[in-house]
Amino acid sequence: MRIGIVGAGVAGLATAWLLDGVHDTLVLEARESVGGNLRSAYVPDSTGAPTALELGVQEVPLHLTTVVGEFAKAVGLEDQWEEVPPGRAIVHDDAPSPRSAGVPRVTGDEAREAEGLLASHAADWERKEVPWTTTLAELVEPWDLPRHVKVQAVYALPASVFGCAPVDAQHLSARAVGPLFADPGPGADARTYRLRGGMQSLAWQLARQCPNTRIVNGAAVRRVRRFNGQFELVDSGGARHMVDAVVLALTAEAARCVVGALGGAGPLHRLLGAYDYNDLVYGVHSDPCYLPAERGEWAPMTISLHGAWAETTTWHELPDGDVFVSQLTHRETLPRASLTSTAFRLLQPTPAMLTAQSELLRLQGEGGLYFAGHITTPLDDLDSVLGSAVAVARRLAPDSPRLTPFAGAAG
Repeated sequence: MRIGIVGAGVAGLATAWLLDGVHDTLVLEARESVGGNLRSAYVPDSTGAPTALELGVQEVPLHLTTVVGEFAKAVGLEDQWEEVPPGRAIVHDDAPSPRSAGVPRVTGDEAREAEGLLASHAADWERKEVPWTTTLAELVEPWDLPRHVKVQAVYALPASVFGCAPVDAQHLSARAVGPLFADPGPGADARTYRLRGGMQSLAWQLARQCPNTRIVNGAAVRRVRRFNGQFELVDSGGARHMVDAVVLALTAEAARCVVGALGGAGPLHRLLGAYDYNDLVYGVHSDPCYLPAERGEWAPMTISLHGAWAETTTWHELPDGDVFVSQLTHRETLPRASLTSTAFRLLQPTPAMLTAQSELLRLQGEGGLYFAGHITTPLDDLDSVLGSAVAVARRLAPDSPRLTPFAGAAG
C-alpha cells in the first residue's frame, strides 16, 4: 500500500517509522523542520557547545511514559535522559490596579497548600474514573478554599499549561487536566526528564531512521479528495500525490480545512469544529525580567500572575550565565535580551471537544482515512500522542516488526 501522512510532528513521524519498510510511505509537512510540538532551541556556551532548551514539550515523567521510553530506546536515545530540576513558585509580577482593588493576593503558603490539594484530588479523580466531561470547576468549587486562592493557585496551574486565563481553566475537563498535577503516590518516582540533546532530537531520530519513507518539508497539504478509489493529496506547490490511505496528524483546524473536498465530509467538519485552540508564544531570553528581584527567591519554574493571565518562566542556570524560557503571549513588557521565540496553537480539553473526539474515533479508518496525534487523545501528553501512532500502525501494518516493543501499549 501507499500511505500518505500529513504532518511531520512526532505523531506523523512515529507512524511513518512504524510503517517504514512495510508500506510505501510519504510524509508531507508544512513547516521547514520536523517535530511539531517537539521544538528545541540551542544556546551556545563560550566554547560554542550548544545547550538544548525546550519551547514545546518540555519534560516527561518516565515512570508514566512507557511508550515514550520505548520509542527513545528504539531509536538509540535511551541513555540521553536527564532529570529536570523540581520546584515551582507562583508570584505576582504587576502592581495592584483599581480593577483588582479588594481582591487578596495568594501567598506562598496558600499556593503550596492549594497545589497539594490539587495533587491529591487529581490522583483520586483518576482512580475513581471521573467522567471526562466533568469540568474542573465542578470538582474544585466545593473545596473549602477562598475564591482568590482557587483562581490564583488552583486554576492558574492548568491555565499556565493551556494558554488560557485562570477563570477559563475552570471549564476544562478535570480528567484531562488532573494527570499533569496528580500525586504519583507513596514511593513513586515523581521526577521528570528531558532529552539531553533536546526533545526535538526524538523527532529527528525517527525521521533519520525511515530510509524507505519520503519526507517533504515545506509542502502544506491544501486538500484531500477521493479519486478513482484512491486519495489525491494536493500540496502547496501544486504537486498531486496519489495514495491508498491517509493519516492526518494535524491540528483539528488544519484537518478541517484539508478534508473539505472529501465527499460526505459534513460530519467530520462538525466534529473537528468542536476543537478549540489558544495561541501560546514562547521566548528564550537572558534577562530575568519575570522573576523576583532577589535571586534567592527564584524557582526552576515560576508562574507569574499578571492581569487576567498566568504565564510561566523556566530558569536554566548554565555555566555561562542564566537563560530563561518564558511564555510571552500576554505580557505587557517583553524581554530586553531576547534570543528566539516561537508560537504554538494549544488544544483546550473541554467537555465539548472530548465528546466530539469520542465520535471522531468511531470514524477512525473509515474509507481509508485515519487520524493521529492530539486530536485523537484525551490527554495531550507525549506518551498519548505516540500511542496514537501505535494505534494507527496496528490497523495499517499489524505485522510490522517495529510494533513488537509496543505490544502492551494502549490503543
